[in-house]
Amino acid sequence: MPDNMERPFILGAQSAVPKLPSIAQWSASSRFGLDNLDTIEGKLWKDWRSSLEMLGASWVIPIIEESVIKNDVTYAIYEIISKS
Repeated sequence: MPDNMERPFILGAQSAVPKLPSIAQWSASSRFGLDNLDTIEGKLWKDWRSSLEMLGASWVIPIIEESVIKNDVTYAIYEIISKS
């Protein structure tokens, strides 16, 4: 289990490809939870779905969307772990 259940997800990437999200261009990572999906800094990260698609992690999108509906971050954690 993640050590921070409010922000259990860490998304990071590193690339010089300008078409990828800003998080990848910065060689950075951001910690997020269900409550701050749309407020993470970075001009391209505001659209988290698009960013996950560009980073090759689109399979995570429906899991996170279902977690938001259920308001249950542990659902997302278990589903992501079981499918990775």
